Amino acid sequence: MKIRFSISLKLLVFILPLVCAPIAAVGYFSVRASAERVDRLVSREQMVQAKATANQINDIFYYCRMDLNTIASLPVLEEYQLARAFRLNAEAEFNYENAVRLFSDFIGRTPYYFQIRYMDEQGMELIKVRKNREVGKFSNQSDQKFFTEARSLGAGGIYISGIVQPDFREGFVIHWAKAIFSGQGECIGVIVIDLDYQKIFEIVRNIRIGEQGYAFLADQQGRNIAHPRFEPYTHDLNTYPDPSLKELILEMMSGISDRKFYIFEKKNRVAAFAPIPVMGWSLAVTIPVEEFRKEARAIQTRVIQVVALTLIFTVICVSLISYYLLKPVRSLVKATHRIAGGNLTQEIPVRTRDELGELTRSFNRMTQNLSRIQNELVRSEKLVALGRLSAGVAHEIRNPLNAMKGAVVYMQRRRSDDPLITEYLQLMMEEIDRLNEFVTDFLYFARQSSPKPVPADLNKLLLSAQNLFEKQAEEKHISFRNRLADDLPMTEVDPHQIQQVLVNIIINAVDAMPGGGEIIFSTLLVKNKKDATVSERIRLRIEDKGIGIPQELMQNIFDPFFTTKETGTGLGLPLSLGIMENHGGTVSISSKEGIGTAVIIEWPLIPQHSG
Repeated sequence: MKIRFSISLKLLVFILPLVCAPIAAVGYFSVRASAERVDRLVSREQMVQAKATANQINDIFYYCRMDLNTIASLPVLEEYQLARAFRLNAEAEFNYENAVRLFSDFIGRTPYYFQIRYMDEQGMELIKVRKNREVGKFSNQSDQKFFTEARSLGAGGIYISGIVQPDFREGFVIHWAKAIFSGQGECIGVIVIDLDYQKIFEIVRNIRIGEQGYAFLADQQGRNIAHPRFEPYTHDLNTYPDPSLKELILEMMSGISDRKFYIFEKKNRVAAFAPIPVMGWSLAVTIPVEEFRKEARAIQTRVIQVVALTLIFTVICVSLISYYLLKPVRSLVKATHRIAGGNLTQEIPVRTRDELGELTRSFNRMTQNLSRIQNELVRSEKLVALGRLSAGVAHEIRNPLNAMKGAVVYMQRRRSDDPLITEYLQLMMEEIDRLNEFVTDFLYFARQSSPKPVPADLNKLLLSAQNLFEKQAEEKHISFRNRLADDLPMTEVDPHQIQQVLVNIIINAVDAMPGGGEIIFSTLLVKNKKDATVSERIRLRIEDKGIGIPQELMQNIFDPFFTTKETGTGLGLPLSLGIMENHGGTVSISSKEGIGTAVIIEWPLIPQHSG
């Protein structure tokens, strides 16, 4: 079974790829470019966030170390301690106030210090300053790890505790402690800066990238120390739920800046991390992979929607265009079916001026030509058959007529004295002559001879034919009016045959005007301006203002023996048509009943031979 591809389907198959393929290609590359661009932007934003925040936290610890060293080197603490040792109360009070003011200045410069404390060599708090808070009671801190560790590190050492939750406040702090030694190398006390770790935690927790992105901190041992969902030290290298997360923490512990994919809670994520060198920590900014590819998926969805809408729009447009564009073609197809069925009378209306309209007009002309050719073929077949029959019949009739005419002549001579016989014999002789004339025309029709062309002037032939009917036309009050072309050249024709055609047509025109009137004769040289290869033609138009021919009889006017006149033979027009066809010409007749008839004769111009 063969699949039938209509023109509409072919248009769809041809146009859809042309329309949708570029959109799909552009969409595909747009999705890819968008995914890569979003990936780059997110990676850059992640890394910028990680490095900026890591630097910010590192600066906090760096300046905390500097402040601790600065405070430990201040002479006011040693002077305060000496004044106390020698019970110089006034001087001790003065130094105490100076120390408190200095501690307050350091706390005022940064929001990350919870308190600064100074304790003696026994661990007893002597000076304690908090930001915008009551100092509280002084207590002995000799049992605290930061005190013992700071003293054990010596003059140059700084002890940094882990993240602890003290009993004097809610939230976490980090103890930065440094021992103070006298000029003799004796420990005279310990300076402690309690760093407010809640502030660090807030910095980490406030980092947001995308909808589900967040940041976390890992210390030098790989422990989780800041996470928006977990308390510090909730996870370490032994408790991380996925190996890829453990690999991430190990790379963070190496102190480098990088970006790495990992899995956490069954989600693919990507983290950009940067080190905090002062503490040996690392900060990571993480986001789910599906989130930073959301924009690419959104673009992909929009592209698919655009392609789908374009596809639907294209199908509708192609269907409408093909329907209206191919409507004339469908009419042509129906017309060809009618022609195949033998109907050559209907024409297709021309509604457009484009190529399809020209095609329709050409098809209508072809149909008219087919109809004309068909009529001519039928008429030619009739004429050929009738001609063969006519030749035989004419011979069979002419011989008895000659015998009858001879007998009548003989009887006229023998019985010339009998008036009754003479009268009837004369009547018989007239009828025999009339039959003989009819047989002569009949035989001439059957034996149409080929034209013998000689140079002739059509205008002169026409005037000569008019002279033959001048007296008859005058009696019937008919006038001849000529519109003859002056530039009509000589042409090669058979003058006798052309004269016979003119006589037959003039006879019909005169007979069609019983009440008189005017017959107009026109000659014209027709030149083909569009196609130089087509020869020039001579056109003769004979128009009368007579009774006209009924429309229902127009198709029979060239049939032999068809006539509407009582005395006509019906051979004049068929004979004229045969003569003109032998000259390569045509005869066409248009008529309206009660208005008149126009006979148009055309034949190619055959110039006379020179010399």
